Amino acid sequence: MANIRAALNNIQESFVSVWTLMSDTTIFLSNHTKIFNQYEPMLRRLRHTLEQNRSNPDVHREVRSQLVELRKALRQQGYNLRLGSIDLKLEGFRNDDALAEGFTRCVLAIMSDNSVFYITGTANHIELDEQLDAQLSARRVLENRSQHFRHYLWFRWTNRVLILSGAASETKDDFERFREYVADNKGNLLKYLAKMA
Repeated sequence: MANIRAALNNIQESFVSVWTLMSDTTIFLSNHTKIFNQYEPMLRRLRHTLEQNRSNPDVHREVRSQLVELRKALRQQGYNLRLGSIDLKLEGFRNDDALAEGFTRCVLAIMSDNSVFYITGTANHIELDEQLDAQLSARRVLENRSQHFRHYLWFRWTNRVLILSGAASETKDDFERFREYVADNKGNLLKYLAKMA
């Protein structure tokens, strides 16, 4: 009896493990890429196969193998699948009351090559901007300010979602430009901001 229970537990764990891998892959593709439509039929088929064969470890192995191959191909295309479990959300503008809501100030510099530098802290946004300039100069990032965009924001992590809001130093036009950038480059931005604290 104990052997049967252990075998059933192993099958259940195998199913849950593959289901989680599929969910993470699906979330990554839908939230961080523009190629989700390309893989959606395959993921749907795999999900259906897995649902119909919950207690078949051979099917679990086959589905896992196909997901691993897909993830390997995505990595070779330059995608960072570790970002699949986090997301980014923009929420309008906030004032200094944001501190009481758990938000922190940050300044982002989005460079012409799409790299992103940032600084966070308790100083006001103008002081943070000057500190970011000093850091970029020390790193010998010599791009002229007219060649990249600066954004003055508030941020907070909530359940692995990075919430960004404009600050008083951010113009509405600049925030709209940032919104457009996020729409087209969310995965790239999260790659740089995943450890923002």
